[in-house]
Amino acid sequence: MLGCNYNPNNSNYSPPSVVWSKSDEMPSFKECDEFNTNSERKACFESKILNMIYSNLDLNEIVVSQKINDTIYLSLLIDNKGNISLTDVENLDILTNYIPNFKSLLNQSIEKIPVLFPATKTNIGVTVSTKFKLPLIIKSN
Repeated sequence: MLGCNYNPNNSNYSPPSVVWSKSDEMPSFKECDEFNTNSERKACFESKILNMIYSNLDLNEIVVSQKINDTIYLSLLIDNKGNISLTDVENLDILTNYIPNFKSLLNQSIEKIPVLFPATKTNIGVTVSTKFKLPLIIKSN
């Protein structure tokens, strides 16, 4: 077996501080960068993500026996390269009673979202992964 003689306890290296600050940049789409405040950029980003998920979600062929009006909560991970993935869905149980493959459809929808600008820690100048939790309202006609 091969190994390395590196012992982190004998190192003087200390990693840079990774505390989120107001000057750090959250993930973004090019269209959202035109806004001046962080709250406007965040609202633009969240709205754009949700609109893309809705437009990519193919529910045209789904027929349900009862009206649906539910809110699920998506936990999304945007990695340091700007790729987005679904990590968790809250309140999905009731919806899957009506649409058993909904999570699969949701994953397919999210996979179609183009790469975005990842979050940036401005104090150390590196892109970082971030998590978001967004509500997604599902209604039937």
